[in-house]
Amino acid sequence: MSNLDLELELESLPGFEEEWEDEMEYEGEEFLGRLFRRYFPTGSPRARVALSAAKNALAGGLGTAGSLAGGALGSLAGPAGTIAGGVAGGTLGAGIGGGLGSLLPDQEWELDGEWEYEGEPESEAEAMMEVLGAAATEAESEAEAEAFIGALVPLAAKLIPRLAPAVMRAAPRLIQGAARVARGLRRNPATRPLVRTVPTIIRNTARTIARQAAQGKPVTAKSAARALAGQTLRTVGNPRAAALAVRRSRALCARKQPARFF
Repeated sequence: MSNLDLELELESLPGFEEEWEDEMEYEGEEFLGRLFRRYFPTGSPRARVALSAAKNALAGGLGTAGSLAGGALGSLAGPAGTIAGGVAGGTLGAGIGGGLGSLLPDQEWELDGEWEYEGEPESEAEAMMEVLGAAATEAESEAEAEAFIGALVPLAAKLIPRLAPAVMRAAPRLIQGAARVARGLRRNPATRPLVRTVPTIIRNTARTIARQAAQGKPVTAKSAARALAGQTLRTVGNPRAAALAVRRSRALCARKQPARFF
């Protein structure tokens, strides 16, 4: 199956985007609990893993985006520093270090299809996201893993340039939540391979945020965190979605990086 076929199959999976708007009035874990009961009534072990990961996406407390991503990136050396440093220099450093909104074009927003990819599905930014997700899976330290995860949000925003400012305004909160998702998955050897799903989660979260912005809905830290939590629940909790995301990661990494990321 080609990477494009994988992407199309992922897109065909049932989503929450329309349904979870009915739950937005509820706070925090009540919001997640209602989604969980609606879509995972059996409470399988995988569903519980997904719920835990989604709770991490909602939680804060990791400090500022700069200290999380910039500080960790600055401490890396060797291959890890080469990969993350390249992203930091071209995207993350410009976006988080010096004003998130200035990273991407300040163009007038348009409503038709702006959350869709504007380039090829296997664009450079998209492939780099998968490489960083694989690197976060294999990283020896949490600082390294968080640096790789932190670089995903600006890259996801680059895939939707006309609505990227909406995503970048939520970037600090998305970086915090995504780092916590990855940290939780990394703690258990059985769930550590699911860190490879985080690029898919971030990419779909960015598209959800872009869709909300295109519809004239305000994008806040709270709504961004809920979008991230919903996509985490959807991807990690669905065996098919998770398997497709991991296969996609391996396929793109095989074309971009040495064998240790396969």
